[in-house]
Amino acid sequence: MCAARLGQARDSHPQSQQIVSVTATAPAIVPRSGPPSLHLVGGMLVLLLVGIVTTAPVVVVILGSFDGDAWLETLSNPVNRNAILASVVLALRAPIAAVLGFLIAWLLIRIKLPGGKFLEFAMWITFFLPILPLTLSWILLLSPRYGIVNLALEKLPFISGAPFNIYSIGGILWVHLTASSVPVMVVLLGPAIRQLDASYEEVGRVCGLRPFAIFRQITLPILMPAILTAALAGFIKSLEAFEVERILGPPANIFVYSTRIYDLISWEPPLFNDAMALSALVLSGLLALAIVYQKWMRHYSYATILGREASRQQLDIGPAAWAASAILFLIVAISLFFPLVTLLLGSFMKLFGFFSIPSPYVLAHWRQVFADPVFLHSLWNSLLISTGAGLGGVFIYSMIAYLLVRSRIPGRNLVELLTWLPWTIPGILLSVACLSLMLSTPLSFLYGSILSLILILIISQMPIGVHMMKTSVLQIGTELEHSARLCGAGPIRTFFAIILPLIRPMLVSIFVIVFISAIRDISTIIFMANANTKTLSLLMLEFAASSNLEDGAVIGVVTTAIVIVVAALARRFGLNLFAQR
Repeated sequence: MCAARLGQARDSHPQSQQIVSVTATAPAIVPRSGPPSLHLVGGMLVLLLVGIVTTAPVVVVILGSFDGDAWLETLSNPVNRNAILASVVLALRAPIAAVLGFLIAWLLIRIKLPGGKFLEFAMWITFFLPILPLTLSWILLLSPRYGIVNLALEKLPFISGAPFNIYSIGGILWVHLTASSVPVMVVLLGPAIRQLDASYEEVGRVCGLRPFAIFRQITLPILMPAILTAALAGFIKSLEAFEVERILGPPANIFVYSTRIYDLISWEPPLFNDAMALSALVLSGLLALAIVYQKWMRHYSYATILGREASRQQLDIGPAAWAASAILFLIVAISLFFPLVTLLLGSFMKLFGFFSIPSPYVLAHWRQVFADPVFLHSLWNSLLISTGAGLGGVFIYSMIAYLLVRSRIPGRNLVELLTWLPWTIPGILLSVACLSLMLSTPLSFLYGSILSLILILIISQMPIGVHMMKTSVLQIGTELEHSARLCGAGPIRTFFAIILPLIRPMLVSIFVIVFISAIRDISTIIFMANANTKTLSLLMLEFAASSNLEDGAVIGVVTTAIVIVVAALARRFGLNLFAQR
C-alpha cells in the first residue's frame, strides 16, 4: 500500500522521484582488482602495522601484570575495587550524553532555529575548551566554601548552607557533562546527521507517518550506528578521565581507575606491576565490550549518500523554534559563558578567587607569562604537535576505515578490533608503556622528540578516528565507486576523488577533535615529553600543581583563543559544506 502511494507521489511531484526505499542493507564491497596476491600482501601489511602500534602497549601491560603478586594485590585491595566501581558509575554519563547530544545536534542541523549557526559553533567551543582550567572555574562557582553561586544563593532567606558541592560525584558528573561529554556528542553526531538525506523522512510523511513515528522507524535506525559508536567511545574514554577526578575527587575521598593508577606509579618506589594489573583487569572487560559492539555493527549499516542529489531541507516548526532556541541558549550560557568569564577574570586577578581584596585585577600575570621564553617555546611545540597529529591522524584513520569497509583484506575484522585497543589503556599507562618500549629498542633516539609525541597522540585517538570515519564511509553508496572504476579510476584515485570529498565534514570534525585533544592532552604525553618538547598543557599543569593558578588561567585563556580560531577555520572550510541554513 505504501509502495502504491509512493508511486502516485512520484507521478504528481517531480521532487519525489528522488525518493528511494529506506530498506537497510549492508553496502556491497567493491570487487577486487588485480592479482589476489597483492591483496593478500596489502592486507597483511595493514594488519601488521595496526597490530604493532596497538598491541605493543597492551602486551607490555599484560606481561607486567603477571610479575609477582600484582593480580592478587589488585583483586584483594578494596581501594582498587572501589576505584573501578566509581569509574563505571561516572562513565555511565556517556549514554546520557549521547541522548542529549543527539537531540541537540538534531535540533541544530535539521530544524530552522533562530541563532542556529551560533549555537552549533558554541557547542564546538564548549567541547574544545581545556577541561583543567574549566574545572578551576567551576570550583570558583560551586565551591561549598567560597563559590560565587553558593554565596549568592545563601543570601536568600529560605536557603541555609551551600546548596551545591563541586567536590562530589554529582559535581564531577556536572563538570564532565557540561564541559565535555554532551558537547563532544554534538560534534561527533553532527556530521552523521548532516549527511542523512532528508528524503528518507519525506517517504514517511508521504506514507502518512507522524513525526514521532518517522523519528522512531526511520531516523533513529539509520543513525543508530553513529549514536552507538559515539556512546561506546564516550564510555570507554570516560574510564580514563583524569584531570577533573584528580582535582575534585580527593577532598571527597573519591578515587577512580585513572587516579588510582597515577597514585601507584607516583609512589616511591613506583608500583608499575600493580598499576598494570589494575589496567589489565579493566582491559579484559573493555575488550569483551568491543567484541559485542563489533558483532552488533555487522547487522546495522546504512548507505544514505547515493548517486543522486540528496535533500538537506530543514524543518520549520513555527513558534516552537523560538522556545527550543531559548533552551539551547541557556545550555550554552551554563556550559560555556559562565565558566569562560570566570576563567578570564581569574587570569587578571591578583590572587585567584579573592574577589573582595582591594584592586583585585592586575595585568602582571599576563606580562609575566608572555615574557617567559618557556611559554613561547611551549606554544610553538603545541601548535606543531597538534597540527601534525591532526593531519596525520585524518589520513591514517580514513585509509584504515576505507579498507575495513570496502576491501576483503585478510584479518580485517581483527584489524577493526585492534583499533579499539588504545582506548582500553589510560593515557598515563599508555605513556609509560610506550616509553618502556622506546627505551628498550633501537627507537630510543625518538624519546622526547616531536615525532614521538605526534605518533603517540595519533595512536591514542585511533579508536574515535577510525570508527567515526567508518560510519561515514558506510553511508556512501558503492555505485559511486563503481562508476569511477568504469571511468578508469583506480582504487587510490577513487579514494581521493570520491570518498574523501563526500566525507569532508567528518574529516574536518576528526581533524579538529584530534588537534584539540593533542593541544590539551596531559596524561598521554606526560612521560614522553622533555624540557625541549614541553607543551602548553604540561606547562599549565606545572602552574596548577605549584598553586600558581593565575598564570595557569592565562595559559588557559591563550589555549581557548587557539581553539576558537581553529574551530572557526574548521567551519569555514569543512562544516558548512552541507549546511543549508
